[in-house]
Amino acid sequence: ALLERRETVRIDYTGDGRELSGRIRDVIMGALRRDDYTSYIVDSYFYSIRTLSGRSHIRLTLNWRETPEQTAEVDRQVRDVLERLITPGMNDHQRVKAIHDWIVLRLAYDAGLSRYTAYEALRTGKAVCQAYALLAYKMLAAAGLPARIVEGTVAEGDHAWNLVRVDGRWYHLDVTWDDPVPDRGGAVSYKYYLKTDAEMRRDHAWTRDYPRASLPYQAAVAAAKKADPERAGFYESLEAALGWKWLRPEHTAATADDLRRRIEEAFVSGADGFKVRYLRGDAVRDDLKRAAAAAKPAGVRAFEASIAPFGDDGSVLLEVTLVRR
Repeated sequence: ALLERRETVRIDYTGDGRELSGRIRDVIMGALRRDDYTSYIVDSYFYSIRTLSGRSHIRLTLNWRETPEQTAEVDRQVRDVLERLITPGMNDHQRVKAIHDWIVLRLAYDAGLSRYTAYEALRTGKAVCQAYALLAYKMLAAAGLPARIVEGTVAEGDHAWNLVRVDGRWYHLDVTWDDPVPDRGGAVSYKYYLKTDAEMRRDHAWTRDYPRASLPYQAAVAAAKKADPERAGFYESLEAALGWKWLRPEHTAATADDLRRRIEEAFVSGADGFKVRYLRGDAVRDDLKRAAAAAKPAGVRAFEASIAPFGDDGSVLLEVTLVRR
């Protein structure tokens, strides 16, 4: 009845009426949880039980956030998008990234907190976390990627995101938190892209049982890259998008003296500047001033710096531009 999107369900029951009254809510919730998409488009439900002469009459009334016609339109649009987005021969890694990026670029977070469904997300281009998760669920599943919707909490309150299985391993995927707020056209974040349980628990919590996500995605990509050299170009672009290059020693600096050397190298080579992950994020401005004063390249009039947070270890991405005379 739920899959048919009925508004009223009537069932006659001949078992123990008292047992029925004690378990009916769990039965309804169990039915809802058989399908994540159905579960999260139920706005509310009410039930009544009338028992007479050992026979019970159950009436369940459901209010839906999305009509059957609207869900059919979501399915149609998802098919159309995937026909353009997913090409034959794409593997799991390529499909999940294409879907993640499409959703982030297509939607903007609904600050009015009124658009809860995939239909509203596609129709208006705006969505709250539940709509992001519903649309991602539909697209991932339609592309052959097993997916779940995760119900949990963050510091701001209730939150929803996805789990997706990539090459047989489950990962968390929070498309909502990978969409910059306010929306910036063309900007895609990967801070919450295919994370393990341990990585996600830093600022997400959940209480229901879900498939375990335990293998770091970086290890999975390293293995896939080794086993599939024909896709080396894709994996390299993926690693760059995820910011993993900044974890390598050649792209990392830890002291003011490291910064001084990079300033001098950039000047000598004729480069406009450099970009590096700096481990002492809390001291980066003071260290950069000391480095610039120590380097003193005669042909540089000024230094310009852009600083952005990186990861959860206190490091930052530092981009230094040399303004030449």
